[in-house]
Amino acid sequence: MDVCKILMVIFAICGPNIVCRGDRYYAQLLKDMFQNYSKLVRPVKNYSDAIDVKLLLFLSQVIKLDERMQTLQSNAWLTLEWVDEYLQWDPDDYNGIENFKIPSEKLWMPDVVLYNNADEYKEYLNGKIIMVHHDGSLMWASPGIFITSCIIDVTNFPFDEQKCEMKFGPWQYEGTEVKVTGSGNATVFNSDGQWDITEIIAASHEVEYPDAPGKLYTDVTYTIKFRRRPYYYVFNMILPCGFVSLVALLTFFLPPESGEKISLGITVLLSLTVFLLLVAETMPPTSNVPVVGKFFMSTMALVCSSLALSVVILNLHYTEPEGMAVPWWVRKYILGMLGPMLFPFRQVRKRRDYLSHKVSIKSDVYMWDVEELMNITETSLQANQNGCTCVGNDTAGKEDTTNHHTSPTRSTNSRSDVFLREILRETKKLTSTREKKREEKHKQAEWRRVALVMDRIFLLLFIFGTLVTFGVMINSMKGEKDVE
Repeated sequence: MDVCKILMVIFAICGPNIVCRGDRYYAQLLKDMFQNYSKLVRPVKNYSDAIDVKLLLFLSQVIKLDERMQTLQSNAWLTLEWVDEYLQWDPDDYNGIENFKIPSEKLWMPDVVLYNNADEYKEYLNGKIIMVHHDGSLMWASPGIFITSCIIDVTNFPFDEQKCEMKFGPWQYEGTEVKVTGSGNATVFNSDGQWDITEIIAASHEVEYPDAPGKLYTDVTYTIKFRRRPYYYVFNMILPCGFVSLVALLTFFLPPESGEKISLGITVLLSLTVFLLLVAETMPPTSNVPVVGKFFMSTMALVCSSLALSVVILNLHYTEPEGMAVPWWVRKYILGMLGPMLFPFRQVRKRRDYLSHKVSIKSDVYMWDVEELMNITETSLQANQNGCTCVGNDTAGKEDTTNHHTSPTRSTNSRSDVFLREILRETKKLTSTREKKREEKHKQAEWRRVALVMDRIFLLLFIFGTLVTFGVMINSMKGEKDVE
């Protein structure tokens, strides 16, 4: 209990003195430093000396890289270091105080601005805390959200790399008054899942501007290189588009009798149009067409060509019987040479040739019978007419009697002959019609075989075009991996 009382007495007597002692040295330091200090004057004792300002940029996050607006919104840690020759002291004179912190409004500040700012200009240097060291070195550090203009090249989208710049420099102080240098890195960078930083390059420049001819101004330009992570677009845009284009292959396997070849092709074309609109919404309105846009356009061209080819196939398949016959060169090169390689209907063709030959033999036999009957009938009628004439000449006196006895028989034979001739004439018409229909049916079957072969040829062309399109995309992806 006595020990506690003793400690309380010691604290009551010495504690306030210790605190006041520390505050007294700090207050005295501030009083001595700012007694004759003016923030309106450059803190150099020799007016011809330039103040070296060092910039350090630590890029923390890419908030948004807007391809359409051509802007980069980033979260960065910015640090400025320079020497103030009027803020120097000996720590031993102030009880070992080596540094202190003070609001930036109390000190002279370099008017460093962001040249390629794409947002409202703000005084981001004021309202912050500055660390002042005993040797006169000052350090201003603060995070900030910067929106800068950035020329974005979307030619290789989504396998692209972008390069954006952030240009810092004094706006009023010339190079003989304030000289800026800088460095930067991405050690604190946190990826947003879409962009990765590959490199940050800092370069100092001396530039003469048209509004101040003859004067050189220094700046530090940070070149930030980004690489896009393409897998989001691959799995959500490119692969679905590829699968939709593969569905277009089914149009070549649908039989023309189904009536759905054109409908399926139009449905695929509309699906690709939706994907293309999604790409167009994110891309800037420039003349550079991205790789994925070329992929969609080439796929749409393939689907459109498949529609046109399907129309050709349908026209060949449904050729009218009154149309022209298959040309000899089509029969020789397409059916004779390409047909056996693309579609195995050689056995079918032999079977159809056999049946056609069989039908032709039966028709020839039938037509021979009809002609024979016609010849017999014509000969019989002619013989009857000749016989009647001879009888009339030789026995003229007996004409009435002969006519009286032979009239019923000749009348009956005449009606039978006329009836038989009508039957034979109609039979000949039916036979001719049947032969004509057979020829028309054979012509249609031949055009359908041509359509089938052409369908397989167009299928191979479509597959080749699709493989070429996918090859270009895979080559782009391979080039992206090689860069990594």
